[in-house]
Amino acid sequence: MKGPRVVALALALLGASCALEPRSDSLTADLVLRGGKVFVADAAGTVHEAIAVRGDRILAVGTDDDISSLIGPDTRVVELEGRLVTPGMNDAHLHFAPGGVSMLEVELLGATSLAEIEARVREAVAKAAPGEWITGRGWDHTRLPPEELGPGGWPTAEALDRAAPDHPVYLRRVDGHTGWANTRAMRLAGVTARTRDPVDGEIVRYPDGRPTGIFKEGAQGLISRHVPRTTAEQLRRGVEAALALAARTGVTSVQTSVSPAELEVYQALRDEGKLTVRVYGWLPLSDRNIELFRTTRLHAPLGDEWIRIGLLKGFVDGTLGSRTAWMLEPFTDEPSTRGIPVITVEELERLVAAADAAGMQLELHAIGDAANRAALDAIEKAYAQNGRRDARHRITHVQVLDAADIPRFAALGVVASMQPTHATSDMRWVETRIGRERTEEGAYAWRKLLDAGAPMAFGTDFAVEPLRPVEGLYSAVTRQSREQPGTPPGGWLPGEKLTIHEAIRLYTAGSAWAEFAEADKGTLEPGKLADLVLWDRDLLTIPPAEILEAAPVLTVVGGRIVFEKQLAGAN
Repeated sequence: MKGPRVVALALALLGASCALEPRSDSLTADLVLRGGKVFVADAAGTVHEAIAVRGDRILAVGTDDDISSLIGPDTRVVELEGRLVTPGMNDAHLHFAPGGVSMLEVELLGATSLAEIEARVREAVAKAAPGEWITGRGWDHTRLPPEELGPGGWPTAEALDRAAPDHPVYLRRVDGHTGWANTRAMRLAGVTARTRDPVDGEIVRYPDGRPTGIFKEGAQGLISRHVPRTTAEQLRRGVEAALALAARTGVTSVQTSVSPAELEVYQALRDEGKLTVRVYGWLPLSDRNIELFRTTRLHAPLGDEWIRIGLLKGFVDGTLGSRTAWMLEPFTDEPSTRGIPVITVEELERLVAAADAAGMQLELHAIGDAANRAALDAIEKAYAQNGRRDARHRITHVQVLDAADIPRFAALGVVASMQPTHATSDMRWVETRIGRERTEEGAYAWRKLLDAGAPMAFGTDFAVEPLRPVEGLYSAVTRQSREQPGTPPGGWLPGEKLTIHEAIRLYTAGSAWAEFAEADKGTLEPGKLADLVLWDRDLLTIPPAEILEAAPVLTVVGGRIVFEKQLAGAN
């Protein structure tokens, strides 16, 4: 991370925040939606009939009669005809620009056989220049027939060699924590049987020591550093693809990884009037970035209503799917390992304390119960050293918890930033990985955390999971398969289900609080930013299985319509 470049970008954001135009005092609305349900997403679960927008803010909510009095000759009026309006969805954890770039690569989500993967790679090869790298993301070995897998239950380079013998191929697993390379890629990278495993990763091998083509965690760098970097043009196209996807799925804010190059793209799009989501970005948790913010006396969050920086993100472990999540006890289906902690406890505690002292907000990736405990311990020790403040530090994923650690989130004020689709994707194999007892104790434990008073925020982890918020809402309410709705009957660990009101609030108000933005967004209250979604059906009352079929017909960001389907009753 280039320090001066980040400082310049940060100062530019601060300057932009001082240049906001004042709002008009006129009581005439620019946009009115009436004749339906307006779910405010406040703690009381308030529902109104209509909403009025002026400029980039909500002017009023209330009855149809109340709001009709705000209609002027230039007001656009949308007749809801019973449809539902909610706050815009705020994805509290995703990889927005990288996810957009991955939309330009080989797409492997949902592939259920090596033949299907090979076909998609061959299609990319047919369009590539001679010797060009073929990259992609989304494969999941747990979806492939066991007889097609090699050592450790992983695919091998042979399948990719068949599809692309003359091109280097590198495909990232759906979780982004494991990579799959073909023989040509390994040769270009100089990886052989003599290559040692890095301390924070693993090369999967044949019994004779030869690499199979699978690289876990830090070992991915052995291959990925040889893949050509994304060009500025590709990055711009990727961001634009992600913006279009967000608009048509109802996402109006994202909390995402950012790089200097990505920040420059977001700023350029904002200057051109083409930025259609609000961005809250995180930088890597490192001594360099801590020192940057400490010495410049910039405190989180900083920026304006469109682009802000506020988080430093660190990793504690890997993932359950790759058996690299750090567990208190060994994996049930691989007793030789408890996963891979990607940082020592001492280093984690040192970095967390330093970032907290510098006034930054922390985000720690933790999936296994040992990783979550280490993250909570580090934050607790930082408070003891620096004093308690309204830091809103968060732990992201929180997929497996020991029961003793569940109440600590509320006690420490640590946000549980969770992605409900992870549960419905992973439930096929979680109990095989960690056993029934640990699963029931604290796996994807939204209800236990919410009832314990933990601050929570929902997101998707896009491109690990689809960006569509309705898939997360459905998962939270049903805990059933998105591919085979209704299964398992009653839901997986049904005691962890949420109501649809709770799920929407965690995607809106909860996410806004997690980024210190509750005064400006997250609920549809007068004076807040006019970020809202009109749905094609009433999410509050439809049968849960129908949630998956729901879609926006209107997405509004800052009072501006950024997505619209043909809508009856509009004038």
